[in-house]
Formats: sequence, structure tokens, C-alpha cells
Amino acid sequence: MSIERVRRHIDEHREEALDMLKDLVRQPSVSAQDKGVKECAQVLADLLRRLGIAAEILPTATQPIVFGEIVRDAAAYTLLCYGHYDVQPPEPLDLWQTPPFEPAVRDGRLYGRGTGDNKGQLIAHVLAAHAWLEAAGGPPINLKFVFEGEEESGSPSLAGFIRGQKSRLAADLVYISDGGLHPSGAPTISLGNRGILGLTLVARGADRDNHSGNKGGVAPNPVWMLVHLLSSMVDPTGRVLIEGFYDHVRPIGATEQRLLATMDYDPKAFAATMGLETLPMDGPTYWTRIMLEPYCNINGFLSGYVGPGSKTIIPSTAECRLDIRLVVDQTTADILTKVRRHVAKVDPRVQVLARGFGTMEASRTAPEHPAVGVIADAIRRCRGVAPAIDLASGGSLPNAVWPSVLGVDHIGVPYANADENNHSPNENLSLDRFYDGIHVSAEVFRALGDAAARGALPRRAAR
Repeated sequence: MSIERVRRHIDEHREEALDMLKDLVRQPSVSAQDKGVKECAQVLADLLRRLGIAAEILPTATQPIVFGEIVRDAAAYTLLCYGHYDVQPPEPLDLWQTPPFEPAVRDGRLYGRGTGDNKGQLIAHVLAAHAWLEAAGGPPINLKFVFEGEEESGSPSLAGFIRGQKSRLAADLVYISDGGLHPSGAPTISLGNRGILGLTLVARGADRDNHSGNKGGVAPNPVWMLVHLLSSMVDPTGRVLIEGFYDHVRPIGATEQRLLATMDYDPKAFAATMGLETLPMDGPTYWTRIMLEPYCNINGFLSGYVGPGSKTIIPSTAECRLDIRLVVDQTTADILTKVRRHVAKVDPRVQVLARGFGTMEASRTAPEHPAVGVIADAIRRCRGVAPAIDLASGGSLPNAVWPSVLGVDHIGVPYANADENNHSPNENLSLDRFYDGIHVSAEVFRALGDAAARGALPRRAAR
């Protein structure tokens, strides 16, 4: 069978696959700092071409998108694989055991910035496609690849790019591998993601720092402004107190309740992936909070002096960065309006700036979509265990553009280990998970081709 030849090809070319990933990781591509992103696009496009995949670097208003395709029959089922080649800033550098852009193998893992998020996962699709080309003459479906260079900066140009290239990107389904497996190590299917609204709160007092003794009690302290404001926004349990914040949160239905009740949960094992001892909640509560509820996070606070010794001042400014994770049916525009209204009411001296991470809308594919079962069967054949079904991942991806702009559903299948340390020092990708990911992609291509031939999958022409 063709799939057996494809599997052998993958196993026989593991070293070459790892070398290609190392080359990609070695090239910095920090979109937040505009370091090496365009150079990385060239490295990635060259890699696709070397593997027999037609590839182009397509410009956007910001960072380029690498587009590749294998299309033998325009009428055949078409899968679009999305990923991002940009990475998070590597700081703090002193916490890395080895330099972030010098990929190193230790204890069965490849360490380096971007190994798991997302270079190792996107290249798994490419290597699977190459295996089909080499072992079977080509994959059983059409494949398109969209790899962007600014997902870590909020994907500001992705929606516009898709609108401008809509006919060229036409597909029947979008497939995304980003994030980690279930904390137990079991495979996972993710049907959506939370959205994100990045904000900066800025408070200003005097036009200079003041002596906290001579001016204390007289000069305004912008740190206290933000402390009091923040306490009015979120209560000690984490519930957001902004008026209307939960107005559009979708109620949890019967299907979702059934899935929540069956999802695996181990408070100690799950806590270990975060560097904690345990989690004080049950399984349904954990998964509901991660997948189906919004959350307001403080990710940075800047003010005053925290260097050696002491400096007794009343700071002149204070700045706080928030990321608000949203769920499907909430919109970033609506929540931004409500935040601004709340801040104006509590302390009009504080500015609300729509900057920080950026914005992404929440999105979710129905668990009843026929491709969910097809992909689940493919994963089970490959990994020997049925995947967990996540209604939505806790993190944010620009997946709302696929149904809203391209008019196609999306399904996520993460390949990285749960403790990949993405966004943190010592980011890593288990080599077993990397090679498994290539096999899973190859099997998914076959399964979707078989299901499409039976007429078991929705097609874009039928929309």
C-alpha cells in the first residue's frame, strides 16, 4: 500500500528531517522585534522548493507569507495547512541552558526558540507531503501551505492577505498544528481557540518623579491609580467585573457538557506542566475555564525603581499590560468599548491604549463536523490511542479568519509535547513527538482523501 511506503520513507529519513528543522530554528525570526523574519521566510521557501513543493514568498503590509502548494487536480479535495514561522522574543537569555538560536539535542528533545512554536509543527506537514511525493508520486489530496511571519504579533495582515488571495487559497478544510498535546501526553483535536485583546493602561502623575517623604500624600501616585483600577476590573476569584463583559458568552450546551465530563484530568500531572504542585479544582472546572470562559490577565507592570538598594520616589508614570482572552461570540471591539467605558468611570486619568499583543477573534468548529471523526480515526491508527477532543484551545490563533474570510472550517491537531515551554526559556520539542507529527500528517492526508472519495466530507462547491 502507498501509506506503508510513505511510513517507511518517514522513518528512513529522520536524520534529514531533524537537520531541516535545525536549519529553520537556527534562523531568528522574532516578529515583535522585526529580527530575521524576512530572512527566515527565504529559508522556509527554499526548503519547500528543495522538497519538491512549489513555493512563493508573498508580501503583505507587514511581514511576508510563505505560500506553497501541491495541486494535481483542481476539483480534488483540498486541505490548507496553516502555521507560523515567526517566534517569540527569547529573553531572558540568561535562563537558557543553550543559546536560543543554536538548536541543541538533549535527552531526546530539540531545544531552541521556535522548535515547538511553531517551526517544528509546520515543517511536519511539509515533510509528510514530501514523503508522499517520494514514496507514492504525490499525496491523495491537494495541499496548500500558508505560513505567516507575525502570528506572535497578532497576525495584523493575515485577514487582508486572505481576502486578496481568496480564489488562490480556496480549500475544503484548514488544518493547524500549534500548541501542545494533552498534559497526559495523549493526542488532541482542537476545534477552536480563545480570542485575545491586548491593552496597555497608562497612568500619569507629575511630570517628574518626586521624593516620597517631601511630597508623599500630596503628589499623585500613578501606581496606586492602576492598583485601584485593576481591583475594580477583576475580583479575587478572577471574575471580571466590567459591566456587560459576559453578555455574549455562549451558554454551555448538552454536547459540550458531555465532552467536559469525559475529558481526562489529573490535578498533579497537569500542574506539573506549569511548574506547580497541584491545582485546586475538578476536571470540568479546569476545562471550562481553559476552553469556554474568558479571562483577564496582567502580563506586565512597569513603574518606579526596583534596582539595587533603595530609591524612595513617587513614580511619575505607571504602565500595565493586559491580555484579555475571549470566547466565541465575544468580539474584541465590543470588549474594548466596555473596558474604556469602565476605566472612564472609575479613573478618567488613566489612558487605555489598544496595544500590546494585538487582537484575535475567538473561533470554534462544531464537534459534529464530519472531518473531526475522520481525523480522529487517522490519529488513532497512527498513535494507537483515540485523541481527546478539545472544544477550544486556551491560547489564541488567527483561526477566525478561515470561516469569516475564506468561508471554510478549521481543525487543529497539536503535535508538540505539553511541556514544550513555548514563549519561555528552554523551549523544546520532543523528537518522538516531532516524528509522530510527520506520521500523523501523512495519515491525515490519506484519511481525508479516502473520505472525500466516498463523498463523506463537505466540499467548498456545496457551500
